[in-house]
Amino acid sequence: MAPRAPREAVYDTVYPLTASQYYDLMLSRAFQRDVHLNGMRMAVWDAVDSRPELGPPGALTRVVYSEPRLRLPDWLAKVARKSQAYTEYSEFDPTAKTRRTRVVPKVGANVMDFTVEERYVDRVGADGRAECVVRSVVRVKVKVKLFRTLLEKWIMEQSELKVAQRDAYVLGALAERAYDNLLSTAEAPSEECSRESAKGKDCGGALARAALATALIVVTRLVAARSRDKRG
Repeated sequence: MAPRAPREAVYDTVYPLTASQYYDLMLSRAFQRDVHLNGMRMAVWDAVDSRPELGPPGALTRVVYSEPRLRLPDWLAKVARKSQAYTEYSEFDPTAKTRRTRVVPKVGANVMDFTVEERYVDRVGADGRAECVVRSVVRVKVKVKLFRTLLEKWIMEQSELKVAQRDAYVLGALAERAYDNLLSTAEAPSEECSRESAKGKDCGGALARAALATALIVVTRLVAARSRDKRG
């Protein structure tokens, strides 16, 4: 029997930039921090870059740790955020104008494969101006049957939301500020979840979604571990 294919979604966005310009925006940690904290509503975004010894000239490896921002009471915010945290391991190729990322969630990393691939391609717009297409391909595969469909669907829904938030924020920033100013963006401070939770917006709904997702991943991980023990 052939192995089951991962669940996949493809998103294309047109930017009024060249592929090289968009690639440089992706490399800007300051701008990406701004995008993730203020556009994608993350509570924590920390990145560390390194230059690999092997690979094309100018290639970059980036490790990012992220925690989502949830509208929760203060006493629940930190616990819930960390249960939904994840680490991204990305490889940037300046020749191919690509970014390949392996996403490792803090909870359930051993029961799923989660990757994101991006390619930035130049083209000429209808008005004759240079622009590029940013193609994002998200793939996820839960390795065990229990709650597989629910988990994959939830992850894909969250990915679709984050891609939409990213695109809207970056396009808005390009409309409001000069490109050179975006590249020189200062590091943005992280906003505390308590500022939103104090307004009482959707606390119950956010908590329910976070708790359900975490519970499903934990149960799936336990079942996978028991299956391995029986086979051993």
